Amino acid sequence: MAQRKPAARPGFTLIELLVVLAITSVLMAMLATALVKVRGATRNFLCQNKLKTVAFEFQTYPDDTLRTERESPYDQGRSSDFTIEDFQERVYGIDEYWPNALRNLPEAAYQAPKQPLMCPAGPTELRRQAGLPCRDYAVGPPQNVSTAFNRRLYQVSVQQAGRWVLREVKLSPRVLERPWVPLVFDVDGRAAVARRALPYFSAPAAGDPGRYAGDRMWFPALRHGGELNAAFVGGHVLSSRRPERESGWDWKYQPSTM
Repeated sequence: MAQRKPAARPGFTLIELLVVLAITSVLMAMLATALVKVRGATRNFLCQNKLKTVAFEFQTYPDDTLRTERESPYDQGRSSDFTIEDFQERVYGIDEYWPNALRNLPEAAYQAPKQPLMCPAGPTELRRQAGLPCRDYAVGPPQNVSTAFNRRLYQVSVQQAGRWVLREVKLSPRVLERPWVPLVFDVDGRAAVARRALPYFSAPAAGDPGRYAGDRMWFPALRHGGELNAAFVGGHVLSSRRPERESGWDWKYQPSTM
C-alpha cells in the first residue's frame, strides 16, 4: 500500500511577514534610542571629568613654585597672584606655555580627547597659534570653542567717570575661599561669535546694571540632555538647565581690580 507523503508546512503568510518586520523595526528603534542615550551619558561623564581636571589644576596654580612659568606682564607684585587668562593659556598650551615639542610650528591642531577645554559633546576641530595670547584668538576657530571661563574672574564691571567699563582683575590664592564661584562651563562658540564676544569668557548678567546687563556676554550650551556642566572654584562639578538662575551659584562675585 502506497504511503502518503506528509503534507508540506505552509510558509509565512504576508501578514505574518509584516508583523515580523514591524516588531524588528520597533526593536531596532529601541536599540538605536538606547545607544544614543548611552553615547550621551558617556560624553557627559567625560565632560564632567575634564572640568574636574581643570578645577583641580586651578586650585594648585597659585603655588609659588609655578612663578617661573608665568611671564605675563600682568603678573607683577606678589608671586602668588595671577590672571585667569594666564591659567587658561596654561591649560590650552599657548603663548608662554607653548610646548617645546611644537616650538618650530606656527600652529597645531588639538587632540580633542586630550584637551580638557574641549567638551566631548562639542565641536571636535580646534587649533592653536603660536605667539598669541588667548584674547587675540590664539585658539580657534572661535565658533568651535566649547568651554569658557567665568568672565568676572577676567574682567569686572565698574563705573568710571559716570560710565560702565570693564576692568581686568588679578586673582590671589584667596579666590579659593569662594568655592561656589563658577570657574569653567559649557558654552556655545557660535552664539559668542554672533554676539561679537570673546568665546573664551562668559558670564550672565546676574543683576549687573553695567557691561554684563542683558546677558550680552552670556552664551551657555545646554548640550548634555538640556543641561550645562560647570566646574566651580571649590573643585566640584554640577549640571543645570538654568545655570544663571541657580541660587547657590555665586555669579556675582567680582575680585578686586588690578
